Amino acid sequence: MTTELPGGCPSVTFVDSQGTRTSNAMIPVSTPQLPLFPTTVCRLPVPVDARQAMIDSGSTQALHVRPAYNVPLPRWGVPTRPRPASIAVIGDTGCETTANAALNQNCLKDWHFHGLSVNAATTSSPDLVVHVGDYVYREEPQLASDKSLGCNVMSERGGWGCLVKDFFEPAEALLAKAPFLFARGNHEACQPPVVGRGVEWWRYLATQIFGNDECFSISSNHPAEAEPVVIDAGTLHFILFDSSAIPDADDFVLNQAVATQYIKWFNQVNALANRHPMQEYFLITHKPLWMVKAASSTAVTWTGPTLAKAVEQTTAKALAPNIRLVLSGHEHLYQMLDFNSTRPPQLTVGSSGTKLETAPDDTKVEGKVVDGEPVTQSISHDIHGYAVLRADPGNPWRLTFHNSAGRAQSPSCTLSTGTTKEFSCP
Repeated sequence: MTTELPGGCPSVTFVDSQGTRTSNAMIPVSTPQLPLFPTTVCRLPVPVDARQAMIDSGSTQALHVRPAYNVPLPRWGVPTRPRPASIAVIGDTGCETTANAALNQNCLKDWHFHGLSVNAATTSSPDLVVHVGDYVYREEPQLASDKSLGCNVMSERGGWGCLVKDFFEPAEALLAKAPFLFARGNHEACQPPVVGRGVEWWRYLATQIFGNDECFSISSNHPAEAEPVVIDAGTLHFILFDSSAIPDADDFVLNQAVATQYIKWFNQVNALANRHPMQEYFLITHKPLWMVKAASSTAVTWTGPTLAKAVEQTTAKALAPNIRLVLSGHEHLYQMLDFNSTRPPQLTVGSSGTKLETAPDDTKVEGKVVDGEPVTQSISHDIHGYAVLRADPGNPWRLTFHNSAGRAQSPSCTLSTGTTKEFSCP
């Protein structure tokens, strides 16, 4: 949590399954650094048996807790619900403002993330929210149509004010509904001398949040802090794979030198998945491994050859067999791509807020070869929205795409449970 007031961290009261209450003081991680970061950042691990968590409003100067003092906790980990039953997937959520004002989004009229957040929270009622990366798009915040104190001058290019405007405020309904799993996108790079841009990721959202100025000491290539990380959600496991450092110039062409650097990380991904070979894993990487950007009657343009080559050159020559799905963003549209093979389907959700790209013609995608395998099914949407994965205990995952108003778009798809991994979308 954060508070815009200096001083100590608040306490949190936990209530366990037996009704026992315990209170623990949060641990300070960083202190205010004006003008970009007027915040004290605090953290506290949540006990596994906690069923309720409440921030103690009177214990410190934390007077601006939003949206409420009750912290949403996991609703799984019991025999009747061994894993999340409903997962909302969002990505690329911010409002785009660049140096070319004529191409900017109108953040008051054409940016749908706030409404999307409210509708996803109320109509989809997720147990968990996965954000696949890219939170702040206000690279020229002084050009935004919804200027606000703290995010309105070019020199900021990030910082607390822009993170609040681009993410915390519009995502408030979802943040109050369910725990979040945050992935790092290519917009979350710590790049001095652009003081604000990217620092907010390491300061507020990273799996390992850093203290004051620590991100400036991170390697610009691939920091050790960004090694693959596994997040356990009961019997479902997520592996966060940091692909943010791959140059955008290599999105559509193979860069073998870069691919070679990533072989080590994908071997680690497979090792993590082999911890529980009979349980399901979802791989989260902001840049897709296999995703079709454009299609003609004769060929497709697909993004991911550098990452895909790194997977091909791992010890296993593929992803571990219990990695059932790849979740990504980066490209500003929605797409589900599968191959009816041992390769997991690629789900791309980059359509939750920022300016959209034109989706390819799915009829021209299907049957085309991507990374050595023909696409058996492609479902793409170039409308703002989010994905929902639902599965009752013992049942397979069902995937639907919802528009920003919360309405499900056909078709609804079911993930197979056999050796081949594909979605059935009647």
